[in-house]
Amino acid sequence: MKFKLTALAALSLASTQVFSAPFTQCPSEGFLVQDKVARLYSVNLAGSFQREIAPSGWTSAKLNALAFNTFDNYLYAYDYALGDIVKIGEDFNVQGIGAELGGMSFYVGDISTDQNLMYLYRKGSGIYRVSLDDSDPDFAKAELVENSQSFAPAIFDMAFHPYDGKAYAVDRNGVLLQIDVETPENSIELGNVGQSGTFGAAYFDASGYLYISSNSDGYVYQIDVAASVPTATLFFKGPASSNNDGARCAFAPLSSTETAATDFGRAPDSYGTTLAENGARHGAANPELYLGDIVSYEADAHLVVVDSSNDNDGVQLLTDLQLGQKALLQLTASNTGFVSAWIDLDGNGEFDTDEVLISDLAVASGVNRTAIAIPNSAVAGETWMRVRFSSGESLAPTGGAADGEVEDYPVTIAVGGTTELYYPRKDTYATIAFEDNWPLTGDYDMNDVVIRYRLSQTTTDDQLNAIKLEGEVVAMGGSYHNGFALRLSGLDRNMIDEANIAYTINGADPGFSPLEADRQEAIIIVAEDLYDYVTPGEECKYYRTEAGCGSSIQMTFSITVPVVAGVSATELGEFPLDPFIFATPGFERSYIFGEAPGRRFEIHLKNQAPTEAFQMSFFGRGEDSSVPANGEYFANTNGMPWALNIPYEWQHPLEYMDITYAYPKFHEHVRSKGTTNLDWYLETEGLARNIFSN
Repeated sequence: MKFKLTALAALSLASTQVFSAPFTQCPSEGFLVQDKVARLYSVNLAGSFQREIAPSGWTSAKLNALAFNTFDNYLYAYDYALGDIVKIGEDFNVQGIGAELGGMSFYVGDISTDQNLMYLYRKGSGIYRVSLDDSDPDFAKAELVENSQSFAPAIFDMAFHPYDGKAYAVDRNGVLLQIDVETPENSIELGNVGQSGTFGAAYFDASGYLYISSNSDGYVYQIDVAASVPTATLFFKGPASSNNDGARCAFAPLSSTETAATDFGRAPDSYGTTLAENGARHGAANPELYLGDIVSYEADAHLVVVDSSNDNDGVQLLTDLQLGQKALLQLTASNTGFVSAWIDLDGNGEFDTDEVLISDLAVASGVNRTAIAIPNSAVAGETWMRVRFSSGESLAPTGGAADGEVEDYPVTIAVGGTTELYYPRKDTYATIAFEDNWPLTGDYDMNDVVIRYRLSQTTTDDQLNAIKLEGEVVAMGGSYHNGFALRLSGLDRNMIDEANIAYTINGADPGFSPLEADRQEAIIIVAEDLYDYVTPGEECKYYRTEAGCGSSIQMTFSITVPVVAGVSATELGEFPLDPFIFATPGFERSYIFGEAPGRRFEIHLKNQAPTEAFQMSFFGRGEDSSVPANGEYFANTNGMPWALNIPYEWQHPLEYMDITYAYPKFHEHVRSKGTTNLDWYLETEGLARNIFSN
């Protein structure tokens, strides 16, 4: 490699200059310098927001050609007032290095990732290199790269790739250039990225994606430089500036758990949800701007279908979505802003450009309502809705925004005339709790298996379409291995359209049908052994039943069971149908049975008959006082049940805490056969010291 030395303009100050301390580490955030009197911002590419970080008065000049040096952890830039390259440390003190630049100014430049060299470009003059190694005899001297004067693209910034040693830039016409800084005549055009303009800031992430910022509107685009057809994809909307330059440590991750400051959606990734897919995301530039009561921040999206702890709490469908009809949507906003919403109307797993149902709706602080129209051309069935709220307008279904929140919801589009029935309600869960020691009473803490669940059914013109069960395992305070199931009361197995059952656990398809085989009755097996999905955690004997063992929910489930054509809605029994637990095959129970009873063992709600799989001779053993001939099942001589169903998100008793000591009104409620103390299960009626708390 040969270089030609330019004329000297100043003496090197390397031997006398004392610089402030460098940044402590390679920053994960990018840097952006703007305006005629430079203002320096920290830019979070993942969160799509920026904040000013340099103190007032840190400089009085315009800076350009901003670059981060991974060899010494300093920022460098060209200072127009000093006519020098300046070095910036963690206290943002701007100090010239005494660069010999021959009187030239530069607004295009970056620092190599494999050499301690700053490369500067000036149209009509060529590419120059400046050594930043103060032990180098040529430190701070600008040297013209030989044969670079004929290299004259109209570019406004360039950035070094983290690994291939080449610099990249997009010219004013949108052409992506791969620049060989050592042999510029070997530089190549990689194609037009589809966006033209003045791109004054360019930087890479650790995965090799290039980001360019447009001066005219502040839009930041992401480009896969390795793609056969490189395309500029809108990544987020930043501020516009006539003077715009950026820098970033090319080896830093785009996002990390340590700097998680971004709200993501929850829809499957085909909709553009994770950072890798340029997912919809909102930064924390204004943490007081959100939907509902809360907004949470993370390093990347968590693709969860059912999660009662998530922050999707600001949007509510007040009416069903039906083909050709309008639906009423309620939005709760923390402050004024703009809302846009999309629904995947054709069910193709994407939010297409023509699927925007709300566009830049101005909302006020508090509750807002608006109508959305579902076209007749939409495809009936389960799909997804995305709602975005921000202080800015013109958001797309993907990409970043500086503030606000994104909320994703699974929704169902129904044929006109279709109705939905929910238990207990559309927006909450019921709780079913079991004492699994039947037919022995045990400690009667009613927390051996605790599950929150919701049921719904859809019908069209009184014909049953589908039943849906969704929920989460809240607690398991028993050592026995139990399965959980739901009998679709009134339906036979041959009424179920098994091939089209939609079944997920923790958002993933388990790969097998939940419809129990070799039965006449329609029985849905949620899980054969719940202990396959939950663990007590360190220092805990059981799952979420002991003080200090309030781990997050580990198992969620969702099962949609379509029925064959021609089944009347009157065939299905009343909600809550028949949720029950059974013994996991191969695991023993109490001495009452003498062997592992397996699927023959079941525990149902009081006076609910068991399924055809149950062994009827088990009744009457231990403390069980069932009389099947009288329709009496699963109760002891005092009428106490082994299972409770509560149409409420109930807080269960602590481990070994008899339910009557946690909820004193429960015993009288049972003795009255359910006629008194109807509110016994409310937390306000319980003793907090005896109830499990997260």
